[in-house]
Amino acid sequence: MSKTTKRQNIWVKSPADESVRHPRILIAEDDPEMRRLLTWRLGNAGFETVECVDGWQLLDHLGNPVLSGEPDDYDLIVSDIRMPGVTGLEVLEGIHEAEWFVPMILITAFGNKEVHRRARELGAAGMFDKPFDIDDLIRRIRQILVMDSVSGHNWSPQVSEKDHLQDIPVDVIFSQMPYLEYIEQRIREAMSVLNPVRDKILYCRTVIVGPDENGSGRYHVQVMVTLNDKVFVVRSNLKKMASEADLYATIPMAFEVTLGKIQKYLNGRKRQE
Repeated sequence: MSKTTKRQNIWVKSPADESVRHPRILIAEDDPEMRRLLTWRLGNAGFETVECVDGWQLLDHLGNPVLSGEPDDYDLIVSDIRMPGVTGLEVLEGIHEAEWFVPMILITAFGNKEVHRRARELGAAGMFDKPFDIDDLIRRIRQILVMDSVSGHNWSPQVSEKDHLQDIPVDVIFSQMPYLEYIEQRIREAMSVLNPVRDKILYCRTVIVGPDENGSGRYHVQVMVTLNDKVFVVRSNLKKMASEADLYATIPMAFEVTLGKIQKYLNGRKRQE
C-alpha cells in the first residue's frame, strides 16, 4: 500500500447555513455515474462529500488512521468493495486494525453470504447490495452519526451562552443495550479531560452500542463533540471490547483521543490566524 496518488477533492456543500458544520463523508466508487449520484444525493441531504475514484485514493485521503492508528477528520466512509488497486474490504481491514476508526459503509454489486460475513467481522457500519435505495443509505448514515434523536442531534446545536459558560452540555445514548447508570457516570467523569478546551465546546454526545439481541458483536464507544465551526467524531474499535469491563476501561481513552483531535485542530487554526 505504498502507492501514492494526487488528491482530487470534490466537495459538495449543503445550501444550508454556512456557519453550521455538516458531517463530512468520504465517497469511494470507481463507477463515475454511481459516484456522481452518491455525491449529489448526499450533498442534497446536508452532507459535505469528498470523492475518491479508487481504493488508492481512498487510502491517500485517510492516511494516518490506516498507517498509524491516528483519528482522521472524516466522519464516515461510503465505499464500493471492488475497486482498482485496493478493495473496500482491504481498506476496512486496515481501519479495523486501528485503535480508533471512522465508521465505514460498504456497497457492492457482488454481495454474497461470505462477503457480508467478512464485512460484519471487520466492523462495517452497514452493507448495501446494488441496486439499493439511496434513501435507505441516507437513513443509515443518520443513524450512525446519531442525527435523529428525541434529544436532537450533534451537528447544529442550539446552546445558550449561559449554559455554555457554566458547563458542557452532554447527552448519553445507549443503543442495542439497556441503560447502565455506572457507565453513564464513567462518561461524565471521563469528560473532565476536556476541561482545557471547555470554553470552545458547545455540545457533547456519547453513544454506547452493545452486542445485538443474540449476544453477538462487541461494545463500542462513539464520542461527538461540537465546536462552533467543527464536529469531532471518535469511534472505538469494535473488536477491542467484548465485555462491560472492557467498555468501562475504554471510555476515558475515547475522551483523551477526542481532546487530542480538538487541540490539534485549535493549534492549526491559531497558526492560520
